[in-house]
Amino acid sequence: LSDSLMEEQWPARPRWVRLLEFGLAILFIVAGTVKVTGHPFMVALFDQLGFGQWLRYATGTVELMGGLALLRGRYQYLAALALSVIMVGATDASIVVFDRSPIPPMLTLIALLSIAWQRRPSDASSPGR
Repeated sequence: LSDSLMEEQWPARPRWVRLLEFGLAILFIVAGTVKVTGHPFMVALFDQLGFGQWLRYATGTVELMGGLALLRGRYQYLAALALSVIMVGATDASIVVFDRSPIPPMLTLIALLSIAWQRRPSDASSPGR
């Protein structure tokens, strides 16, 4: 596809969006890697949750793949939504299980929803319009 056609389909986004995407991508790639590789802190943390280690692997995989997808233009919307679901769970766990401040996961959730909003598909690409 030509560069001009790509620009029409994926318009330029503000610099803050690109920086936020990159920062969150790095955060989730590191967080996912730590979970999937079985860092002792993560194993203990997920033991406290009481759902078993399968949840650590599932969460780590979604975080790792979502972080990588945040670096790719066409996948950023879906990645931000998938990671938002993870952050809803993290916020809940912070309050209910760990008795920690929910502010860090809530801020991450807000950042992800901002990316999803900025990267949402345009109405022009919807069928019937």
